[in-house]
Amino acid sequence: MKKKPMKRYTFGLEVFPRVFWLFILINGIANAGEKKSFNPYVHDKPFEAEAYKVPPPPKSHLSLQDNGDGTITDPDAGLMWAKADSHADLKKCLNWHDSKVYVKNLTTGSYNDWRLPTLDELSNLHDNTKENLNSMDHDPKYPLGLDEKFSNGSAYWSWSSDYHQTNLTDCCTRIFYFVTGMSFTRRLSECAKGGVRAVRSIKD
Repeated sequence: MKKKPMKRYTFGLEVFPRVFWLFILINGIANAGEKKSFNPYVHDKPFEAEAYKVPPPPKSHLSLQDNGDGTITDPDAGLMWAKADSHADLKKCLNWHDSKVYVKNLTTGSYNDWRLPTLDELSNLHDNTKENLNSMDHDPKYPLGLDEKFSNGSAYWSWSSDYHQTNLTDCCTRIFYFVTGMSFTRRLSECAKGGVRAVRSIKD
């Protein structure tokens, strides 16, 4: 008597996905009670950033001293400045020629050796940690980088002694703009919103 051949059962492609997901489900249930392994890159809690801390205000590079006589001393630079510039003093702008005359005749603090400042001296006086409204029109859009010790009503820019002689009949010198801390070349006859802040060297 011949033996009957054994039947072979095969899974069709349509059965495979069901078997696969059934295996995943059973395996997940079996491992549900196992302790989770530590993974330093996976956090159970959401990331919490530290609270923002307001940084301290920047410190000024200047150590100015109000002398109480209309002058302000910068001991580190060895300079004494007039507390009021020409615009705060006269309530009007001055061109370069008039500024020279103004400084020559100035006797603030009982001193008579005032002079036009150099561009470097004006640049050092600019303080980028300050934003005050001591300008002539107190415009909040253009705060001055100038210490509050200086008088109210200051000009936006100041003439310097850095004169550049050219072939032009009315030219030119460098001015310092106390709003941005930048210098520009300006014609000697110009005046609008400008003036001069007199300075003198401190003698030992």
